[in-house]
Amino acid sequence: MLQPIPYHQKVKEYFSAQTNTWNFFYSTPNKENQLEQFKQDLLKNTYKFDVNADTNIYEKVNKAKELLVLQNLPVTVYQAQYTDELNASIIYLKGEAHIVFSGPITRLLNDEELLAVLAHELTHVKLYSMLNGDLEVADRIVTSIANHYNSEPAFFETARIFKLYTEIFCDRGAYNVLKNINPVISSLVKVSTGLENVNAESYIKQADEIFTSEKNLLTTGITHPENFIRAKAIQWYQQKGQAADEDLALLIEGIANINQLDIFKQKELTEITMQLLQLFLKPKWFQTAAVIAQAKQYFANFYIDEKIKLTEVFFEKIQNAHQSMKDYLSYVLLDFIWIDSSLEDIPAGWAYHFAETLQLKDALEAAIKKELKLSDKKLTLHIKNSLSAFKEVKENDSEQIYEA
Repeated sequence: MLQPIPYHQKVKEYFSAQTNTWNFFYSTPNKENQLEQFKQDLLKNTYKFDVNADTNIYEKVNKAKELLVLQNLPVTVYQAQYTDELNASIIYLKGEAHIVFSGPITRLLNDEELLAVLAHELTHVKLYSMLNGDLEVADRIVTSIANHYNSEPAFFETARIFKLYTEIFCDRGAYNVLKNINPVISSLVKVSTGLENVNAESYIKQADEIFTSEKNLLTTGITHPENFIRAKAIQWYQQKGQAADEDLALLIEGIANINQLDIFKQKELTEITMQLLQLFLKPKWFQTAAVIAQAKQYFANFYIDEKIKLTEVFFEKIQNAHQSMKDYLSYVLLDFIWIDSSLEDIPAGWAYHFAETLQLKDALEAAIKKELKLSDKKLTLHIKNSLSAFKEVKENDSEQIYEA
């Protein structure tokens, strides 16, 4: 049973909660004149395959439609002119689907591979028809925001990941139609290489070599994942079904990188930063006016949580974080070490102790060494003096961040 990928649903839920934005896009369907203009342009720049004359193509279209439960969908197939680039694309407007082939796809692919390509393209429509059409609305919203010149990078990243998952979803649709991963994989490789003969099983072995030799693989694709990732993803889906989503997420989303955050990881980083500051600033000696003012530069609604404790969940988030995240969090701590000169070396000592607990020790020491331009010897001395100053501070039990 073909189901939306969890990321698709997350994006839909996020934007459907933005009531004004959602209602605007939901109530602004494609206009009739847009469809007519688009169809006219297609007629001028393509050859339209005829339902009666080109039965080989439309038999496959009808088979894919039946197995994807899209029997009532009007579909027209075209061959683009003046291009040798191999490609297939679909445009879905006003309840009609228009599939456009570029290059000699119909000559290059065998019958099963051509069915796989047509099924892949029609699965785009299947996705858009799910959840009462909400996924199509979500796609239009995130794409529109990401394409705006003044948009935040997190929205571009969200749109990118949404599109990557969409291609994986459509590969799954092709597999559900053929019940065989080989034509799905061989059609991918043929279209991207132009080769006339491709062995899907050999390509799976090639992908396995990549996965064996490279750890923490992550796609760099903008609209489509790399073919070796798509090949493994469809193999996992064949083997595990929807349970493959967890493995897939590591390839498409990866571990949160400070330079590549989508809207969900951005929100998570905001929550981590708030929690880090609440833990770090819990000691009452640290809560001077200058320090609190600095915290409110991060969060206007910052407050001291006197009951906060360092939990195992938070510790594991930091421990498993990308190095760029650890570097960022270390610089957050750095922002508070010298903000109030009256505290002298005590905040630095607390920071060293705190960072070691959270396994941020190396990142914090590297940051302090760089910012103060210290040699290894002077850094060691700075750590020693700062820790000594911190150990002189008396704290009561209510100020502790550790569970008893």
